[in-house]
Amino acid sequence: MDRQEVADWIESNLLDSDPWDRASVQKQAVAVAQAERNLTRWYPDIVPMAVSIVAFQAVWELYGVDPVLKYQRHAVKSLGDNGETISYKDKEERSVVAPEVRELLGPTAEELAEEEAAEEAQRQYGGALI
Repeated sequence: MDRQEVADWIESNLLDSDPWDRASVQKQAVAVAQAERNLTRWYPDIVPMAVSIVAFQAVWELYGVDPVLKYQRHAVKSLGDNGETISYKDKEERSVVAPEVRELLGPTAEELAEEEAAEEAQRQYGGALI
């Protein structure tokens, strides 16, 4: 999928596109490539990927370039300069999957596999309680 196709979809359908609008054409192309690569890994059964899904994820990838969000990803609550202090909050990491993508496609393949493994560990076979 090319950058222009995603750019056209974003322009026509997405109000919150500031990270995309501020990014250079080069960064937009990288965001599209990264979004496609990640989505293919997270949702291997969804082929071909719709332009809307790639667009949502590409914008989400560009949000991750924002320094504030980078600090948030590392659970930084506040920074100080003169006293050189950094305080951390309880780890609540930003999801790598765009919220719109998760809403449309559900959990990733890895999350489904983890869920299935947890259910398998809970299963009991045969026997009876006495």
